[in-house]
Amino acid sequence: MHIEETVLPVSGLQVQWRPADEHFRIRPPGHGDTLVASEKLAWRPWSGHSDMAVGTSGPLAEETPSMWWAVWGEYTGTDVLVTLDDLSHPPVMIFGKLWLTEWCGPEQEVIVVTGGRQAEVQFATPPDPPTGRHEDRSEDWHCVETPAGFHDIPRLRTP
Repeated sequence: MHIEETVLPVSGLQVQWRPADEHFRIRPPGHGDTLVASEKLAWRPWSGHSDMAVGTSGPLAEETPSMWWAVWGEYTGTDVLVTLDDLSHPPVMIFGKLWLTEWCGPEQEVIVVTGGRQAEVQFATPPDPPTGRHEDRSEDWHCVETPAGFHDIPRLRTP
């Protein structure tokens, strides 16, 4: 079965899309072509609903205390706007039927708006710190996905 793949440039997350059956999976950075590691991750069916945004994070590959942050969700054809606490808007890319965004820096809460609904994404701390770097500069790191459901955008009440 044909598999399309892209690697996000900041985080190194590997995103795979199977167009024939509309399934996807997102692999943590640093696994390259390791079949054993990639086959353990289940394929997820694309539901056709933009009802959840998922955040994950990890350390940058360089020797720096900074972190990368990524948020993704199912793309249903409506614009996706991602706003960080500092009011910046990281670029959103479309791959297969997913939208994805990433950035580096300090942790920030994220608001995602699509299809007239919004989700507030906060990030979970990984359960274990990295155990060390390998020759290919990858780390032993456990990405923790933090899902956030979309809801109607609150309307301001006028007196």
